[in-house]
Amino acid sequence: MKKLVSLALCTVIALLAAGCGSSGSAADKAAQSSKGKTVSDVLSQAQSSQQDATDNVPPIATQVDPSKLTYPELEYEADLDLTTMSSTMVYSEVSNMIKTPSNYMGKRIKINGTFDVYTDIKTKTFYYSCIVQDATACCKSGIEFSPKAKMTYPDDFPTVNTPITVGGVFETYKEGDTTYLRLKNAEIAIAKT
Repeated sequence: MKKLVSLALCTVIALLAAGCGSSGSAADKAAQSSKGKTVSDVLSQAQSSQQDATDNVPPIATQVDPSKLTYPELEYEADLDLTTMSSTMVYSEVSNMIKTPSNYMGKRIKINGTFDVYTDIKTKTFYYSCIVQDATACCKSGIEFSPKAKMTYPDDFPTVNTPITVGGVFETYKEGDTTYLRLKNAEIAIAKT
């Protein structure tokens, strides 16, 4: 009888461990099922490539503890001010933006996060984003932004993982067959280092 109980317990533990190892969250599956690519999709893909190339180096954006960051002030009249919310609420709201962008179209949004940049090597185009993490710093998401002021990368931008505050108008845009999300005409405040 003890062997049967032990075997049953081991089976349950193995099943639970297999479930925890699943990399497909509901948000990931929802994003993959749509034709639109998000900042998170692009960053995940870039980080996977970087991970393969650098062998066991953790992704850049996951090295920041959001509770230890000090964000710069930005005077920006927003319809939705995410800078006043907890990190868990901000992460949830950004996830909602990704899942239902039509609910946010044309809204002026203000958000705190860390700076990241993706470079399309083929077109030599830079894509800037404000990355947010949940309170445990295990999950991240981001919103792309296009600056209002004429800025040149890297001269006019902070280094990756620098705390920033961004305010801009939410929109979608297409490149080829893919739809992307961003804050256009964005104003940016960069933390002093």
